[in-house]
Amino acid sequence: MPSSRLSLSADTKRRLRKIILCAIVAAALASFVFLDSHSLLKRMTWHNEYTEVSQENERLRADIGRLEKEVNEGLSDEAVEKIAREEYGMHRPGETVYPVEERTDTSKSASENRKHEAINESPDNTSGD
Repeated sequence: MPSSRLSLSADTKRRLRKIILCAIVAAALASFVFLDSHSLLKRMTWHNEYTEVSQENERLRADIGRLEKEVNEGLSDEAVEKIAREEYGMHRPGETVYPVEERTDTSKSASENRKHEAINESPDNTSGD
């Protein structure tokens, strides 16, 4: 009479146990690498952020040292004059200042502006007077 249970050979059972064990180990590693709250990926991200923040802190410490040195040395006459001219628009007596402004809208040329003005002043363009 045939048995309802499958009878597996010892070699097949051994292979099946190996496959199940490997699957369990793979699932545990996957959860450690990807799913855990302190997963390997998060740890790598945190390490990169820590490195960036440490470098930024070193740069800021260097800036602080440079600025403290400038404060302790005081401002030179040239630095005071530059600040007075640029920040406050001051000038020496008898000196003529010619302010130079950079053009902010470089996309339109003078001819384009004239064309635009000519269109707005054309007789066809009535303003309802």
